[in-house]
Amino acid sequence: MKNLTKYFAIVFFVTFSMIFAQSKDFTNEPGYVDFGDLSKFETGEGVTEVYLEENLLKMVSKITNESEPDVTELLKGLKLIKVNSFEVSDNNESALLKRMEDIDKKLNGKSWQRIVKRKAKDETAYVYVRTGNSDKFTGLVVLAFDKPGEAAFVNIVGDINLETIGKLTNRFDIPALGKVNETDETKTDKK
Repeated sequence: MKNLTKYFAIVFFVTFSMIFAQSKDFTNEPGYVDFGDLSKFETGEGVTEVYLEENLLKMVSKITNESEPDVTELLKGLKLIKVNSFEVSDNNESALLKRMEDIDKKLNGKSWQRIVKRKAKDETAYVYVRTGNSDKFTGLVVLAFDKPGEAAFVNIVGDINLETIGKLTNRFDIPALGKVNETDETKTDKK
């Protein structure tokens, strides 16, 4: 009974936090990127949306403190994790690719650095980082497209250490972040 009460308290707290957590405006954060209205891509199956704000990330950080200290350390500096992923179909393929190219053009030449650009027959990936005043990044954007498969738009805002980003990928199952490692491995293999 004690565990059941504890479980319901956690569920209530998470739900309550999520209801009020999405009220903060992140558009002025240097690492934030507006992907535009993605709702037109939500018509098919295979739609995933993740929106974790600073309050919820801090709570997860406290929960994982003992069991996963590396993840806890990574989450401490984050302000937002935003992931939108959509199943690629013949109906949305060209519109998804166009949206990614538009975002690529918007970020290219601004305060963002493109560290990965990969285009293949059925695969496109862009990875951007934005540096802050310290040795860490203040923003990470991953745009990934696989046909057949999915298209993903990922934005992580806050103090980001790329050495530990793989742990975040595994912990929260963020599919597009795996593109960073895959593309790095591909470049290494070709040398």
